Amino acid sequence: MCMLKKKEKKIIFSVAMVIGLIIICFYVVRFNTINGIGVDSSSSSQLVLDKDNVTEINIEIDENTWQELLDNATKEEYYSANVTINDETFYNVGLRTKGNSSLSNVARDENNDRYSLKVKFDKYVDGQTYHGIEKLALNNNYQDPTYMKEYLSYEIFSSLGVPTPEYSYASISINGEPWGLYLAIEDVDERYIEKYYGTVEGNIYKPETMDLNNDNMLQNGENTQDGMNGNIPTIPENMLGGMEGNIPQQMPNDIPEGGLNEITENGSGNMMPNLPVDIPEGMGNVMQGNKQDIMGGFNKGNNGGADLKYIDDNIESYSTITESAEFKTTTEEDYQKILEMIKSLNSGENLEEYLNVEEILKYFSVNTFLVNLDSYSGGMYHNYYLYERDGVFEMLPWDLNMSFAGFGVNDASSAVNFPIDSPVTGSLEDAPLIGKLLEIDSYKEIYHSYLNTLIENYIDNDGLINLVDKIHNMINDYVKNDATAFYKYEEYENSLPELKKFIENRGASIVAQLKGEQPATEYGNIEATFDLSALGGHGGGMQDGDRKNPWMNNNFNMDDENRPQIPEGIGNVNNNMQIPPG
Repeated sequence: MCMLKKKEKKIIFSVAMVIGLIIICFYVVRFNTINGIGVDSSSSSQLVLDKDNVTEINIEIDENTWQELLDNATKEEYYSANVTINDETFYNVGLRTKGNSSLSNVARDENNDRYSLKVKFDKYVDGQTYHGIEKLALNNNYQDPTYMKEYLSYEIFSSLGVPTPEYSYASISINGEPWGLYLAIEDVDERYIEKYYGTVEGNIYKPETMDLNNDNMLQNGENTQDGMNGNIPTIPENMLGGMEGNIPQQMPNDIPEGGLNEITENGSGNMMPNLPVDIPEGMGNVMQGNKQDIMGGFNKGNNGGADLKYIDDNIESYSTITESAEFKTTTEEDYQKILEMIKSLNSGENLEEYLNVEEILKYFSVNTFLVNLDSYSGGMYHNYYLYERDGVFEMLPWDLNMSFAGFGVNDASSAVNFPIDSPVTGSLEDAPLIGKLLEIDSYKEIYHSYLNTLIENYIDNDGLINLVDKIHNMINDYVKNDATAFYKYEEYENSLPELKKFIENRGASIVAQLKGEQPATEYGNIEATFDLSALGGHGGGMQDGDRKNPWMNNNFNMDDENRPQIPEGIGNVNNNMQIPPG
């Protein structure tokens, strides 16, 4: 009898232990789920961001902390916040501003604090993710009255099989108050790589030649850094015809011999227009290039290998690439693979041993279709990722808000007739990743076949125009009520017909170039029927008559003592040089 009671006690104790463990596990799972820690079974292959619906995101943050973030935006420092995404709350995430030119320009705008943002879910809570996504970019649709350029661009890249991050429109609120319509984009990280390649092996690099060091830029646009030869020029407010940029941190290191006299002129006799909003250090030879009304040849100075041109066998010469490694596991041995690839590329030998040629040709076919020059193709050699696995490299798209000729193009005709077989500003020799591939006839045929696929999918059946209408139906009400919009709702409405005309015109030009009816290495004469300035961007924005500065006109008088002063040491300026309108 006593023995039986002992057994019963053991059984009761065991059952109690099991029940207790179940209860503990329940609360642990519930706690982790509430706090957004990635305990769900979502695999990396499952889509998290819904591109067919607008995601609702509320950022809960202390009011003083939010104001501090805005007041110190150029420092890009993280602050703690709670973020609710479609009724799912993630506590104590990291929130900061992000961007280069867009960040510095918004910081200088006294009337708008609409910064792009970065959400880092595991900044303060180890292991916390948004269903596998560690970081989320919230892009502010800067310089895009259509709100669609980046969305459409990722859609087209994806349709051709180029790996792209997930994306979704996001209606942002701050402490429950409407803020604005953004585009949420998955960060390129281990999850992204595993989703597309089935493994996290390999290395990711994101070369950036336009690192503005925003932390050293004052909110009013003044520069705290030394390094200019001579005095900072006295420049009237908004001298650059509406371009709300900053004075370069340092003057170019490689001004042509003879100074600015050697700046290339375009067909109209005007200086090549459309400098980037923020000119990177070492830009040099700013206006060189063989393109009609395209700003060409940025960064012909030292860009740390971002152009993928061979410099020498010293891996330190390619520091812009090596220092941009995204994974902590990247080693010196991996850096040598970069050098081996660059040597092979520039020699034109054994290309397929070091490059995923078909993927790269897909990338450039879409980039050319979109006239996306704020990229490797535009001489800035940035806004792309290099992914390497087993010594083989490919190029991945990023930061596409200046596509559809939003950057570097001065007029609609140049945008429409951008040549498909010389799809760069400057020369193909300065962009070997596409230049060397197009030297090989079989590769050029593949490249043309991808362009033809884009025509069939998006032009022949009005596929892209129909997609514009679909997106409009999805976001129209959000745009109409956007509390911090860069553009008026009427400008959004007016931009869409112009975007559709651009699509039609660009499609007609590509078809004619593929058929040999228009030149493919020089500019043709397909008529442009749209207003480029209505599409926004750094190129179009410069043509806004309301923003012209009296200094920026063809009657610019170099003898006027009140003119903007050229820094000492920059070289002599030709008194006959004409400054373009706007």
